[in-house]
Amino acid sequence: MLVLSVILFFCSPPAPQAEPVAPPPRAVLDQDPDRRAEYDRRREAAGKDVEALWELHVWCSSFGMSKESRSCLRAILKLDRDHKGAREASGHLFYDGRWFTTQKKLDKYKKEEEERIAKEKGLVRFEGGWVPAEDLPFLRQGLVRDDLGDWVSKEDLERQEAGWIRQDLVWIKPEEADNVDKGLWKCGERWLDQKEADAYHAELDTWWVIPSEHFLLHTTCDREVAEKGLDAMERAWRDLRRVFGALPEGRVPVALLRDAAQYGVFAAGDQVSGRPGVEFAALSSIHYAFFADAWFDRLTGAYMGGGAAYWDASAPNGNSFGPHAARHAAAHSVIEALDPSPTALAKATPASNPETLRRAFYKEKKLPEWFRYGAAAYAERYFIDSLVAAGGKPHWAREWSIENIVSKGGLRPVRQILSTELSISDPNGSAKLINERGLVMAFILDGACEPVLERHKAIRDALAAGEKNLDKLFDALATELHKQTSELRKFADL
Repeated sequence: MLVLSVILFFCSPPAPQAEPVAPPPRAVLDQDPDRRAEYDRRREAAGKDVEALWELHVWCSSFGMSKESRSCLRAILKLDRDHKGAREASGHLFYDGRWFTTQKKLDKYKKEEEERIAKEKGLVRFEGGWVPAEDLPFLRQGLVRDDLGDWVSKEDLERQEAGWIRQDLVWIKPEEADNVDKGLWKCGERWLDQKEADAYHAELDTWWVIPSEHFLLHTTCDREVAEKGLDAMERAWRDLRRVFGALPEGRVPVALLRDAAQYGVFAAGDQVSGRPGVEFAALSSIHYAFFADAWFDRLTGAYMGGGAAYWDASAPNGNSFGPHAARHAAAHSVIEALDPSPTALAKATPASNPETLRRAFYKEKKLPEWFRYGAAAYAERYFIDSLVAAGGKPHWAREWSIENIVSKGGLRPVRQILSTELSISDPNGSAKLINERGLVMAFILDGACEPVLERHKAIRDALAAGEKNLDKLFDALATELHKQTSELRKFADL
């Protein structure tokens, strides 16, 4: 019997463990008058004492009195909106220095803040993210930025990572890289020396495409001249910063042709070869540089709108005038990047009426014509030459330009300079008008006239803020310039 008892003892199932004691149901609590009376007494005693209310919340929680607990939390938050414990106990979420009562409200705030900050920075939506508006055309083409900040295809980026090198914009296989070290240039499928490469690139369809820090130069000039042109353009870039403040990121396209004849073909087009013109109006014929407002890439159809000029190194004084032409063209490229016409261009097709497209294109501009050409002329011929040696004349270009105005009848009234439109029907008058506008811009920047400086600063600030309608600001500047006519003439020593 003893053995059987032992066996039964060891084989018997273990005694059941006690279940955790759950808080009594609400109905039980409601039937506990003593606990309810204790709550009412403590709530009255707590009054507006945040610490006492918090202790009462904890006491209520321990007895499962959720309704009374929430009431305490609400009372605390009425007295102290930032009470961390009460906020967290209420399920609130802390973000960006403030509390949100629900995840839905927090998500809504994040979305609104994201959109507000993006718009302040001039960003636009693209594939679920925010990107600079000027990046949109490149991203839509599937391009990406490489380590140098250039837009390249994903294939080109892979080449770069695989050890390929780039000569200008041409990718060179690793096994051909020694040709670059020898001073040769990849032209089509051939490797040519400098003289042969200059001859190859002397035509419009095979021109050099040379990148610099801020420009992408398309040129038929010999390489030596092209590099001098880029140097002049980069110095103009620094002058233009004084006009506009912030300048565009990335490189802007610009064209520099080798002589006047080629310049004319580029501007007006060529029926024999089927090359289209690159300007809406024939303004190229009034100067040695112009704004190629209808310049589209012949292969890709991408809009290239920018400045164009010629530098004829073989002509008398060609190397003297070339840098000024390059500066003027560079300015128009920068201005177009700052003040584009994306809506008009988005609607453009090969069948678009040129005059209709031209009107829509310029209607979208924020900068008036006089200011655009004034900036270009300032960069061309009114800049302060920092390369002049000590004791020299840094304002020599300004003096030369003012002498030119005097020789052609003198300075016209300010209102006329600002309101007259450039026209091919008056080429000499239009060429003089560009020069006069450069003088007006020089007065704005260098005349030390406080009222004019204030009006100009307002425009720079508005450009930096991305404001779209600047008409009132330009009207104010024009009015002030008219008032300061005597100061302008004194500045020009007229």
